[in-house]
Amino acid sequence: MTKNDHLYGNFNFTLKAYNPNSRVSIYYDSIEVKLFYNSQQIAFNNAETFFQPHRNVTYLDLFLSATDVALYGDVARDLKTERTSGSVNLGIKVRAKIRFKVGIWKSSHRKLKLSCSPRVPLSSTKNSQTYPCDVDL
Repeated sequence: MTKNDHLYGNFNFTLKAYNPNSRVSIYYDSIEVKLFYNSQQIAFNNAETFFQPHRNVTYLDLFLSATDVALYGDVARDLKTERTSGSVNLGIKVRAKIRFKVGIWKSSHRKLKLSCSPRVPLSSTKNSQTYPCDVDL
């Protein structure tokens, strides 16, 4: 953070998508990812689209960059206070347009919403932790 409460940072996450179904495959046709601190959006990116076969685990690397993001009032104060602990609570929201495929049939688009709240270390060292996400389809 700068002295005038502007945020700069790079955030790297890996999203694990698991499709346990033995017949249904999934097309992820558009994926937008937003990063929040205390309800204020601090970064945004579009992830690469992909196809996920049935009974498959796919790892999606998400890279988000906060460049000169102005933090206002309580958000700046809370971040300054929380960062002294060495990590901060963030919110990640993912919205995707997906289609299902069974055999040769493909469904129309559906909206997938994902919400996660990881505690992120502020150091540049790699720290791998797993956090559950809420999914709404």
